[in-house]
Amino acid sequence: MRFLTWIFLFLSGLVFGQNNSLLYQVKGKDKTVSYLFGTIHMIPDSLYYFPGKLDKIISRSNEVILEIANLNDQSAAMKLMELDSGSCFDIFTPQQKDSVLNWGADLLGTQPAKFEKALEKRKPFTLLQLSLQKMITGKVRMIDMEIESRAQQNKIPVSGLETVEYQLAIFDKIPSEEMAEMIMESVRNPEEGEKNFREMVRYYHDQDLEKLAKLIQESDELGSSAEELLDKRNHNWIPKMEELMKTKSCFFAVGAGHLGGSNGVIELLRQKGYEVTPVRY
Repeated sequence: MRFLTWIFLFLSGLVFGQNNSLLYQVKGKDKTVSYLFGTIHMIPDSLYYFPGKLDKIISRSNEVILEIANLNDQSAAMKLMELDSGSCFDIFTPQQKDSVLNWGADLLGTQPAKFEKALEKRKPFTLLQLSLQKMITGKVRMIDMEIESRAQQNKIPVSGLETVEYQLAIFDKIPSEEMAEMIMESVRNPEEGEKNFREMVRYYHDQDLEKLAKLIQESDELGSSAEELLDKRNHNWIPKMEELMKTKSCFFAVGAGHLGGSNGVIELLRQKGYEVTPVRY
């Protein structure tokens, strides 16, 4: 389940509350206009929505800024997910390892020995991604990749607030015992993971950033990594965003879980004097 929280850190005729939106206009004191949009890394095709107004806003921007750029180039990320030595399964007790191998083999429709061979040289956090294979069936859409693709089609520069090296290094800092327990939680309680995933998707579908932020903040699922994964990154982004907005109209697209709450990007920008208002689209 913990990985499922992170994917919001990294739409159909939607139901709006009075101020609900995933899209915000950001105005500085000089009245230069930029936009901030909350993405989701993976969403079922049945809930995918990319209206013409959003496309037009992207096409009018001087630059598109994602959490990380070049999302279609997975070669660097794949290399960083590989272990220098040892096995992915070394963090588990013998009993835990047996449970993980059977769980993973069942998810992928293979034999435990083949599953172990296929994953042993990957870093342990990659095991958490397997939960999504059961929860999202059929075609999967990635909003951030779609935004990057449309920017490239319009010959708009695309950059990132972070590097893939920085993002993956966050997971490397998580102690082995804590990572093992995260994975075992998915193994032991798949139904709870599915329930929470559905709730997160519902809040995203309803464009309710505050409920989404509250759900993440009140859970204990980020463990000791909460500050590193959320607050610290949000605060790090603000000066970078300010510098970019000085000279151009920007379209920022980051995980929706980063936008709401007292330490979310929206509130941090307002504290800096920016006018941040929801946009219906």
